[in-house]
Amino acid sequence: MTMTAALPQIRPISDLRTRLNEIENLARETQEPIIMTKNGTASLVVIDSDAYNDHLQHERAVRKLREAEIEEKYRPEAVSYDDVKNRVDLLLEAVGHLDAHN
Repeated sequence: MTMTAALPQIRPISDLRTRLNEIENLARETQEPIIMTKNGTASLVVIDSDAYNDHLQHERAVRKLREAEIEEKYRPEAVSYDDVKNRVDLLLEAVGHLDAHN
């Protein structure tokens, strides 16, 4: 089964003035961006706020995955909890000695 992408909704920007409720309902129902045109050229994009938040969440997740992939590429070995704890303890001890001398 193949999935086809829905064609984007394209509306003239004047519809914001004359058909705002219709555009709002369309954005909410479809959860897809609506491209508003001015003189035949894309000018604005209208999107439901929930759909926009979902999009932002998706983009953040993708960015985190990319960061993790890059980190994995340059630091392939795992660091154990004990190694991290020992390193933190040493750093805290060093900071404690610095504070004691000041």
